[in-house]
Amino acid sequence: MRGLRERLLALLGFYAFRCNSCRLRFVIRPMGARASAFARCPRCFRMDLSTWDPKYYHGDLWMDLKVWLGWYRWRCDPCRRNFVSWRPRREKYVRPAGEAAPYSAPHSDYQELHDV
Repeated sequence: MRGLRERLLALLGFYAFRCNSCRLRFVIRPMGARASAFARCPRCFRMDLSTWDPKYYHGDLWMDLKVWLGWYRWRCDPCRRNFVSWRPRREKYVRPAGEAAPYSAPHSDYQELHDV
């Protein structure tokens, strides 16, 4: 994101992208209006998120401050990104029965994901 304008638009669900062929930058809302109220991975825009345990991952001071203020800790398992967001997740993610789980450290959603 470049500048204040793009950061403010990101709060409304608009993100800046770049065309691979012509290198032109443009701003669009990739997820639609309804989905902008829910958390998404900042790297891959997926919404199937789980939580992460601070015992296994230590964020920076800014991330810890946000968590202290009540923001949510989210983890995107496909791209292995841990982040915090003030938006709740859309729904509790349950991995399909035939899909293998990627290797990662145990987290607080272990019981939810595996029905233990």
